[in-house]
Amino acid sequence: MAGARLTYQEMMTPLFLHPSDNANLIQVDKLQGSSDYRLWHRSMEINLSSKRKLGFITGTVPLPTDDLIKAEMWETCNNMVIAWITNNVSSTIKRSIIYMTDAKDIWANLEK
Repeated sequence: MAGARLTYQEMMTPLFLHPSDNANLIQVDKLQGSSDYRLWHRSMEINLSSKRKLGFITGTVPLPTDDLIKAEMWETCNNMVIAWITNNVSSTIKRSIIYMTDAKDIWANLEK
């Protein structure tokens, strides 16, 4: 929509992705295994929080079931969070999570 403007409230929602957000935006040292998990975990939390996407891994931003447009926005953001996670883990770890479809489930799986 040409000329459409977003409100401040719309940009502050976790369902908002800025046009500059991309799969390579978040870069931390790649998770290699359990020995570096705590540092990686905290670094990712900081980065996800700065993008207002922490709720996708904690489950506090659930998939909306009553609004198709918001559900599509949620799917897009969830997939971006998955991309940020998978781009910051080793190729071995990536292979174990790449077919999972929920960022919260991936996060829980990595914690194990």
